[in-house]
Amino acid sequence: MRYQNPQLLYALFAIAIPILIHFLNLRKHKKIYFSSVRFLKEIKENKNKRSKLKNLLLLLSRVLAITFLVLAFAKPYMPVNEYNQSNNIFIYIDNSFSMDANDGNGRLLNIAQEKARIITESYSNESNFYLITNDLLSIHNNNYNRNSIIKEIDKVKSSSKIRNVKHIINHQQTINNTKSHLYIISDMQEETIQLQELKNDTNTQIFLVPIIVEKQPNLSVDSCWINNPLLTTQKNIELFVSIQNHSSKAIEEAIIFLDINGKRKSQQFINLKEEEKKHIIFNFSSNGTEDIQGKISINDSPISFDNELFFTIKRNKKINILCINEGNIQHSINTIFKQDSSLFNYTVNHVNNIDYNTALQKDLLILNEVTSISSGLLNTINKITEKGGSILIIPPKKTEITTYNNTLEKLGLNLIKSIKEERVEINIINTEHPIFSAVFESKLDKINYPITKRYFKVINNKINTHLLSFDNQQPFLSLYEKEQGLIYLFNSPLNEDINSFVRHSIFVPTLINIATQSIRASHLYNIIDKQDYFTSNYNNLKQEILHLKNNKTDIVPTTKNINAKTYYYIHNQIDNEGIYKLTNKSDTIESIAFNYDRKESDIKTLDISKINDIIKRNKLENSKLISTNLQNFRNEINKERKGKEFWKTAIILALLFLAIEILIIKNIKT
Repeated sequence: MRYQNPQLLYALFAIAIPILIHFLNLRKHKKIYFSSVRFLKEIKENKNKRSKLKNLLLLLSRVLAITFLVLAFAKPYMPVNEYNQSNNIFIYIDNSFSMDANDGNGRLLNIAQEKARIITESYSNESNFYLITNDLLSIHNNNYNRNSIIKEIDKVKSSSKIRNVKHIINHQQTINNTKSHLYIISDMQEETIQLQELKNDTNTQIFLVPIIVEKQPNLSVDSCWINNPLLTTQKNIELFVSIQNHSSKAIEEAIIFLDINGKRKSQQFINLKEEEKKHIIFNFSSNGTEDIQGKISINDSPISFDNELFFTIKRNKKINILCINEGNIQHSINTIFKQDSSLFNYTVNHVNNIDYNTALQKDLLILNEVTSISSGLLNTINKITEKGGSILIIPPKKTEITTYNNTLEKLGLNLIKSIKEERVEINIINTEHPIFSAVFESKLDKINYPITKRYFKVINNKINTHLLSFDNQQPFLSLYEKEQGLIYLFNSPLNEDINSFVRHSIFVPTLINIATQSIRASHLYNIIDKQDYFTSNYNNLKQEILHLKNNKTDIVPTTKNINAKTYYYIHNQIDNEGIYKLTNKSDTIESIAFNYDRKESDIKTLDISKINDIIKRNKLENSKLISTNLQNFRNEINKERKGKEFWKTAIILALLFLAIEILIIKNIKT
């Protein structure tokens, strides 16, 4: 037997009051005068027996009435099992954006708060209450009493953070790993809650409290991107936008708005079938030299957190290129990149005189007739590709197959099978690839193709893309993906006495586009709470104190240089979407966009049957489902929490013994 309000049992001391009254009445003596004493002895004996019986019955009825009245207020109950014998109560309230939906009875978050209040009221005042939300606030690591926890529950607001059951349980056990109750109040989104991660834990009784809601119609701006590298001298920009309809009804004439640098730039109408995703393209021009700050927006309700998508397009100052020579110097390459010093920062080194720290800063590394790769150069190549840079390999004029294959093998490229001495045309151009997609405006008719007299026949067992090929289908220029970067490989030396490619008109756009593509188009925005850092073109070499801020937030990110790339860590301090300024004192260095995670755009909730299936399939003996509407929730909680209650019985018995007392006083004459 346990009590919801055990402190009220001290009121049982009130039993002493009728007992004291009983003994005081026994000590009272009253003089009675009689005219005759013949029958005094007989009357005295009869009245003493009745008086004692009446007083004992009154005492017993009063003691029992007080006892059961006190027990009624103490609220006795019989726990269902040993899990219910705990004073550590954890309440998790899912306050993600999906809880802003309305189920017809009100906002889901408000319903969750009301259920949390009902849960706290079902426990005694001596219980230790803990609150968990998606924000995992440190102030909630301390326990609260019943009145304090209700105040904290009322303060819960929507958050961009998303947690699954594994996060919740790990956080609960970090705070207190003793025997506890954990209530999980959520709309149980299948994608985010991940109930299949639940496991049996002998110390924690888990109560799943779903707030069931029908799937809400929703139109979301999912993502945006550009196919071209970061802007240098570009004025016309092609922006791709992904829009998705998450409902079972078609949407007609939805308006998509594009704002650039705070001004409405364009808008488009879009029709979407049920559950359809479409990509649309915005074309706009930008004549400035600063970064582009943009916003794509729609008008949609009731789910509105994914109605806006902020982005920034960064302008690159120069493309850093390093050409490492071992054999003949490629004057044609030098001429291309040295002529445009406003776009390219071009330097040349011999293979025996490489500054590897400087090489790490390059976007494109050209290996011109390098026969073998040292460990230092190989490490530099790997780091450049890890950070998204490119490598261009031009084979030596005099190629020793075994030595050169050793170099190719280190880089994970196709090996040479043999060297062919024959005249072939380079007449297959991959015009679908971005390297050549903007080079040719019409079909390739009546073109004098370049030729070569020597080429390598390769063992084609590595995944690669043929950008230029000979008429016998053998590759002349191949593209390999390595980590985040690219490796371009020529399969013929670029000497003029071997092939005419360097004198052909296609040579210049090929090299120029390889260089511009070496600056990979980075993400136009960051996802809040998905990654705890952002990258910038600004290298904070002087370790200056930089600020990331907007009109609501001002934080100081910490920096870390990895493979010559600077990462700025924000330590989960960004909560609101928008465009932030990275500043050094009063100077703005760069604009950084942050957006909410789109995981909850498509609301797919677990229904009662699916939750029960998970509990049965995983044999979760410590997990129980409490599924009822708000009106019946209190009774359901009391049933699960307390088992069988006896306070009503105690009240009935208290009233019964009070009635017996009245009957005794009226009917038993002394």
